[in-house]
Amino acid sequence: MAVASELGSDRAPTGPPGLLLTKLYPPETRDHTVQRARLVDRLREGARCRLTVVAAPAGSGKTTLLAAWREAEVTRRPVGWVSLDDDDNDPVVFWRHVIEALRRVCPPVRESVSLELVGAGPVIEVVLPRLVNALAEQEGVALILDDFQRLSSGAGRDSVAWFVDHAPPTFQLVLGTRVEPPFPLAALRARGELLELRADDLRFSRDEADALLNGRLGLELSRDDVETLVGRTEGWPAGLYLAALSLAGASDRHTYVGRFGASSRHVVDFLTEEVLDANDPVTLELMLKCSVLERFCGGLSDAVLEQEGAAGRLAGLARTNLFLVPLDDTGEWYRFHHLFAELLRMELGRREPEAVAALHRRAYVWHRDHGTVEEAIHHALEAGAFAEAAELVATVWMRYVNTYRFATVFAWLARFPDAVLGRDQRLLLVKAWLLGVSGRRVEAVEAIAAVEELGGLGEGPLPDGFSSVEASLSLAKAVAPWGDVGAQRAAAWRAEELEESGSPMWPIVCWAVGWGCYYGGELDESDRWFGEGADRSFRAGLWTSAVAGLAYRSLIAGDRGQVEEQRRLVEEAEEIARAHGIDESSGTLCTALSAWLGECGKIDDALAIAERGIALIRRRNVQVDLADALLRKLTLLRRLEQREEATAVLAEARAVIESCSDAGVLPARLTALDHKAHRGAPRDGELSERELTVLRMLSGSLSERDIGRELYLSHNTVHSHVRSIYRKLGVFSRAEAVAHARRDGLL
Repeated sequence: MAVASELGSDRAPTGPPGLLLTKLYPPETRDHTVQRARLVDRLREGARCRLTVVAAPAGSGKTTLLAAWREAEVTRRPVGWVSLDDDDNDPVVFWRHVIEALRRVCPPVRESVSLELVGAGPVIEVVLPRLVNALAEQEGVALILDDFQRLSSGAGRDSVAWFVDHAPPTFQLVLGTRVEPPFPLAALRARGELLELRADDLRFSRDEADALLNGRLGLELSRDDVETLVGRTEGWPAGLYLAALSLAGASDRHTYVGRFGASSRHVVDFLTEEVLDANDPVTLELMLKCSVLERFCGGLSDAVLEQEGAAGRLAGLARTNLFLVPLDDTGEWYRFHHLFAELLRMELGRREPEAVAALHRRAYVWHRDHGTVEEAIHHALEAGAFAEAAELVATVWMRYVNTYRFATVFAWLARFPDAVLGRDQRLLLVKAWLLGVSGRRVEAVEAIAAVEELGGLGEGPLPDGFSSVEASLSLAKAVAPWGDVGAQRAAAWRAEELEESGSPMWPIVCWAVGWGCYYGGELDESDRWFGEGADRSFRAGLWTSAVAGLAYRSLIAGDRGQVEEQRRLVEEAEEIARAHGIDESSGTLCTALSAWLGECGKIDDALAIAERGIALIRRRNVQVDLADALLRKLTLLRRLEQREEATAVLAEARAVIESCSDAGVLPARLTALDHKAHRGAPRDGELSERELTVLRMLSGSLSERDIGRELYLSHNTVHSHVRSIYRKLGVFSRAEAVAHARRDGLL
């Protein structure tokens, strides 16, 4: 279910919502770069492999090598590029960037996979199958994921592992990483589907070092000095380049080379001091203080340094320092090479430890004022400005949950100290919502209890738009109903009392009340609330809840026997879903579409879609929805006379319903279907399928003549069915027939 509206992009520079375009630009091959033909040729061999891994420590030249290989490879096939950062631990963020990278280099992928699809449903079940199918239609595509070691979360790694297993043979995934990727490399190696380059492969030979130090940088070192540097650095590319930066200003280069120690750690310590001290004070201050930033532009750097003119200094530094990496075509955004940034931060901590928090606070203010929310939250947390970070999280969290970015919000909450999180009711509410909508029942109940223990339920309004703490808490309970329809309905109605109809949360209130009425058997009320909720959701751009509301209305129309209305509503829901890339992510839409196809007699198609819907509903861990979908699947299986599978589905539905403390009308439906399992063709006194359809329509407001038009039957035929229904049920009126049917679970 959707729970927030689109608030616009929170990243810079501008691009499609949720994208940081600088991550999609491969580094340019610069004048200092040494062409390493032997390694480029090795990488070219990987075109026949499912996976290529370039794994080596920081500063080994992985990024430079991959950029050079990509530059040579793009003349033969499309090659996408993504530079990973910590935000990519959220699978939604990661796959948005991957898909956009592929869409930019391979237009057919753009036509097959929309960015709206990512964030509209579970990644592995919804997004990746469509991407794999799109790639399977291409003759050859490659994707480079640089700094893959930064993908540390289980959810993100699992999605990539699935992708590696299912990607077509014409696709090559290339990873640049400091650590071994968590995939079954041995199996890939045994099948000849893995190409590996390791640290030993990336070490500079004497000739390559000479090409860098003398050929590219013009240091005029002797052969012996070059061999000494190669030996002392063990061919480590970053060490050689650091040495070159230091040697450029040395008057006696031979003596300087001789001062090198034997260990890499000593080399780093020695060269860091030498390199930094070789810069003028203004440039040194810029490098040290900007090291707290993941990426930066002139304006951000000016704000952090509390000076002006950083843009010009950055442009000049980029021309002379290989460790400052341009991130776009305009020379506006930059980052430091990760190893160099680590060294700068260590040195900043040694020289000015008291300045670090202040630098982060200035970065927080700049990002907050420029609308780049995620960076603002990051820097506020790094600065220890927990109140400011909490205010931002409490304001924007719904937008992230609305696009399935649970991992991002969980990561924010995890960075608050326990003492802060436990006392901040806004953050506890966010935690309760997040746990509830992600299906983590036990933890959600604990978080809700923590909110209630703090008291002050009447306080408000809240930054996210709720009128009060109690309103948010009530709706949180209502949208994660678990297995208690009665409790859900009470919470939904309480939220309806507390929220104004003009509230941004009103569409979700309507959805929650409609859901409770639906499972409470109040179909007229449910249809009205779902109708208002779908309309409000559509106007607010809440596509997921708009689609769900229309889908439930279609199910209600089908249960009433209003076949034409059932069709109209499900087609409208499907049209909206397809337009916004969520047609394969709504379990409720799948259930409604399956019901309509079943009504049309397309049972095989209906069953396939029902199974997809059930798989999506299971992830939400809402037992009542699952039981409803299983019971509807059961009717399809019986129409196909698949008795064994029908028995299994019936058993599962019963187990799910029995696990609920209050399953609403579902136990009665289960009883009716269970009884039906023990009879074949209708016997005397039992309603036929057509009579059951007419009976469902009698529960609505249509006249017998209108029912005939809906079912394409004559009025006389419908009247005959009605008389037969009255006789078999032992009643004398329409109202009595409907009441009898509800009591016996026929409706």
